[in-house]
Amino acid sequence: MSKLFSKLLFFLFASIIAITVTTSEVSAAGKFLGLPSLEELENPNPELASLVYSEDGVLLHKFFLKNRTFIPLKSIPRSARYALIATEDVEFYNHWGVDLRRLALVMGENIIKGRTRWHGASTITQQLAKNLYLTQERTVSRKVKELITAIELEKTYTKDEILALYLNTVYFGSGAYGIEAAAHTYFGKPAWQLTLPESASLIATLKNPTAYNPAKDPVSAVGRRNLILSLMEKEKFITPQQASVARRTPLVLHYTPVSHSGLAPYFTEYIRQTIKPASMLGNIDLYRDGLSIQTTLDSRMQNYAQLAAAEHLADLQASFDRAWRWPEALKNQMIMESERFKGYKEEGLTDQQAMARLKADTVWLNELLRSKTRIQVALVAIDPTNGHVKAWVGGNKFSPDDYKYQFDHVWQAKRQPGSTFKPFVYTAAIDKGLPSNFLVLDQPLALNSGNGIWSPRNSDGSSGGMTSLRSALSRSLNQVTVRLAYEHLTTAEIISYARRMGITSPMPSNLSIALGTAEVTPLELAGAFSTFANNGIWNEPVSILKVEDKHRRLISEYAPNHRFAIDSTTNFVMVSMLKDVINKGTGVAVRARYGFEAEAAGKTGTTQSMRDAWFAGFTPQLVAVVWTGFDDERIKFTSMEYGQGARAALPVWAGFMKRCYSDPSLKLENRYFHIPETVIAVPISNQTNTPSELLGSDVYIEYYTPKGFKYYQSHPVQHSSPPAVAPAESAGAQEGAGNALPPPAPKNPGPVQAVNPPPKSKPKPAGAF
Repeated sequence: MSKLFSKLLFFLFASIIAITVTTSEVSAAGKFLGLPSLEELENPNPELASLVYSEDGVLLHKFFLKNRTFIPLKSIPRSARYALIATEDVEFYNHWGVDLRRLALVMGENIIKGRTRWHGASTITQQLAKNLYLTQERTVSRKVKELITAIELEKTYTKDEILALYLNTVYFGSGAYGIEAAAHTYFGKPAWQLTLPESASLIATLKNPTAYNPAKDPVSAVGRRNLILSLMEKEKFITPQQASVARRTPLVLHYTPVSHSGLAPYFTEYIRQTIKPASMLGNIDLYRDGLSIQTTLDSRMQNYAQLAAAEHLADLQASFDRAWRWPEALKNQMIMESERFKGYKEEGLTDQQAMARLKADTVWLNELLRSKTRIQVALVAIDPTNGHVKAWVGGNKFSPDDYKYQFDHVWQAKRQPGSTFKPFVYTAAIDKGLPSNFLVLDQPLALNSGNGIWSPRNSDGSSGGMTSLRSALSRSLNQVTVRLAYEHLTTAEIISYARRMGITSPMPSNLSIALGTAEVTPLELAGAFSTFANNGIWNEPVSILKVEDKHRRLISEYAPNHRFAIDSTTNFVMVSMLKDVINKGTGVAVRARYGFEAEAAGKTGTTQSMRDAWFAGFTPQLVAVVWTGFDDERIKFTSMEYGQGARAALPVWAGFMKRCYSDPSLKLENRYFHIPETVIAVPISNQTNTPSELLGSDVYIEYYTPKGFKYYQSHPVQHSSPPAVAPAESAGAQEGAGNALPPPAPKNPGPVQAVNPPPKSKPKPAGAF
């Protein structure tokens, strides 16, 4: 008993010292006693989660070690404040950090009951001192430090500031620190929207975050909640009627436990890796400093992107699974590359023994082979007017529960773009002065590649006669594209135009790049296609608009980066050609099968051996690029019937665009592409490739640059071959080509000039009219 009495005397003596010492004396003794400094008291630094927001204000993600979001007292409902005071410290507004009467009673109880671990009767201020600066140990020395620190906190802050600090730092269970995080975790709403019974339920968890967790033990949680409501009634914070109604209110949760991954896991991981370098933010900790990161993503478009990808991927995977058969040699290679095989080898087994053991484990083997044949997807959507990324799907793991730092196919995967690269070749030709109805021979061209003869063919093996650039691009003819590049361009020119429009990946200086052999990412391809949608102006794709600190002070802000890429007249001619891809070419399924009727243009792409399937398309307001394929390039689609760009990627694009344009809240409209005044529009006969009557049959509007029109006027005209059906790259186009909509006449066309047919001349091998 004498020992306990000595403890009491020591504690009371320390209390008197704590009450009487000055701030300067505490500061001087701080280091010796292990107390927080005056600077630490004035600048508490609890670990705060950094929040990532979409452009439309939706919380996408939290980066944290402790899930905590600081909010001002005005955002904390009175019901929560009163519940806390009624439960923890009814004299909160009357004491100066320590409740002496309550302290003396508890100390006496500790002595009488002979407790070795003393109970403390801590006020809210004392609990805050412990949470911010001290350990959780139950000792007299720690209690003395707590008492002194509490008094210093009362000298430093107002009562309301102390209350706000407490409610923003205390632990509410389920990984939620602070009332804002707790409100979102348990009720799916911000703290200011909490009702009286919800506030009482959160305060109930403070006594024991495990025992009174409403998600894990609702019966105990409701009992504790009702006790708190009674205490609030007793202290006259609420009326008896309010207490009665609140006690009868059923516990309804919207439980969303803490997760590091939210609506757009691939995108927010890209944000983390973008923002992480110290060069961007200086000495700031993303996981502790409570940053607010404003991104360009639109949560509605992101949802539509994930829905479209998931919907089509299920059908595509089923088609592949029905057709795929494992070659025995490839299967053995996959087994030998596995970690289990390597482990068996380290244990001393021979290749044959390890192989036999693993093949006998059919469950493991089937899972290994299944994982290798899962189709991956990438979708990235950009606002072409400013480069803002609006949607981002980096793989086939859409759920935050499934995603865990997966490889991101939007920006980390470089794959051959195939025919989606062809528009850069045709852009170079149009800008150089060739018109879009310039004729090139659709026949194989044999070229010496250094490793033998290179003679690329059309995807379906077909050939034809003289074919216009417009028709060749819409039908994705390899033979015309290669002849165009070989006879009228240089690889340096093609590379230059691709660079100007946004392709940053290395491009080898050989003719094969005309068919898309140089690897690119979907992100840079989307940026490049945005140039077409933005009247020839390239905007750098951007994902972060600004970063603010926990006090909402600006740390970093995005500075727009844009440049003139191609002449606006050349750009519109290219847009009109890419519209034909969707209206009557390899991308006609956009109209015929999926019913997307808005003004749009685009390009399909299928790479060699069907390893990659692409669709890059755009409207005046939105650009989206879709890729599908496999992580292991030894796995590939087995048939053009389902594995070409028009079948494997285009449906995702169409599903995404239809959903976006059907949502009135996105305010997307069916707009025409801008037609520059310098564009020359001429009605042309499909059969003769010469000017014709505007209302005649088989007539379309051809668009020219001034240079292209001058070339057209000054060169003899040679009839083009009859239009052929789209090649095998677009089986879908063949099915519905008759339903394709003709391109509309321009709203403000350039001068429609009469063209007199020039005298006949001998046919030229290529490039003749």
